[in-house]
Amino acid sequence: LSMAYAGAKFANAVLSGLAGSDTTECAYVMSDVSELPYFASKVTFGENGVKKVHSVGAINDYEQSRLKEAIAQLKDEIDAGLKYAQTQELAEAPKSLAPLQKTLSPKKAKGPTGPVGNFKVCVCGGAGGIGQPLSLLMASNPHVSELCVYDLTLAMVPAAGVAADLSHLETKCKVKGYALDKDDLPRQKLEECLTGCHLVLVPAGMPRKPGMTRADLLGINAGIAKNIVEACAKFCPQAVLGLIVNPVNSVVPAMCELYKKKGLDPRKICGVTSLDIVRANKFVHEITGAPLDTIDVPVVGGHAGTTILPLFSQVPAMKGVSADKIPALDKHVQDAGTDVVNAKGGKGSATLSMAYAGAKFANAVLSGLAGSDTTECAYVMSDVSELPYFASKVTFGENGVKKVHSIGAINDYE
Repeated sequence: LSMAYAGAKFANAVLSGLAGSDTTECAYVMSDVSELPYFASKVTFGENGVKKVHSVGAINDYEQSRLKEAIAQLKDEIDAGLKYAQTQELAEAPKSLAPLQKTLSPKKAKGPTGPVGNFKVCVCGGAGGIGQPLSLLMASNPHVSELCVYDLTLAMVPAAGVAADLSHLETKCKVKGYALDKDDLPRQKLEECLTGCHLVLVPAGMPRKPGMTRADLLGINAGIAKNIVEACAKFCPQAVLGLIVNPVNSVVPAMCELYKKKGLDPRKICGVTSLDIVRANKFVHEITGAPLDTIDVPVVGGHAGTTILPLFSQVPAMKGVSADKIPALDKHVQDAGTDVVNAKGGKGSATLSMAYAGAKFANAVLSGLAGSDTTECAYVMSDVSELPYFASKVTFGENGVKKVHSIGAINDYE
């Protein structure tokens, strides 16, 4: 995770340079700043890649000593690489050395435009396929000053290892891992982890397996969710809970009703449906060519199959799209998760896009908590339809859910 963060930091320096903003980042390149032909130092990237390799600069006596030590080992390792190159050739010559084509978009402000918070966030299931990239994104979020990564000891990667990895990111966020055995009860063991949390994200539970009904899945995953939710009710009852536990359409009402039984606010519990919106936005962009920052498709209803209802009629970019194309686009959004499973050959599901969407939901919540009301679709207790739970646009404010929006005007197909 820290290597992915660092690789992205390097890539951003290169891409910023190519876009016309000279950017400096350390890199290991062909160089004449030392006695060796290859050396790592500060490198400025410009419109054609490496623009300037910087000298080492002034260093103290200790660093002088360490530099001699480093050069001695580095020389042997460079020589090994050069020896390999003497016996090898690249198989193909370049097809073209023409300059790369570049198209630039208008500059946009980076990061939060309102107040920046210092919030404690916990990712329950943080060592899993969704949990790890979601934890990376949370540790990178400017609103997060403390991140807890919780998972079971039977997870393929220890939670403490994920936390150690993320603790190396150059952000303000402090990261700590927590692990319980499968028979441990979170309400008895996670006091330190959950106390003081402002947001708890729960990408936990089993995926649906072949032959398993939704009732089967609910029987397993509702129990997993309950263990976490009851610990939150005890240690952080004012936190917003973002549930990414299938079947969301059933698990969220179940957990909200349990909160109500304890006299707690059920609107603190939200089903994370952001991936439906992310997909719908991307598919509209692909069809229309409209800039993504001008597209915001409300997706209402629920978070499975036909309960997923994208309201394309409310999207200005879709005004020129023929009505006969809408049913296929609607179905594309509904079936997108299956498309990913099939593309991965049954060896995985939509873990990365779900982490991205979960982080999008989390940022809306955290921005609201910090004082900048932010709207994002979510599945919550609601009175905007005949059902007690429904997904629609939700505005998050300083106490979590501030307003659940109505569906709005819809066409005959919708």
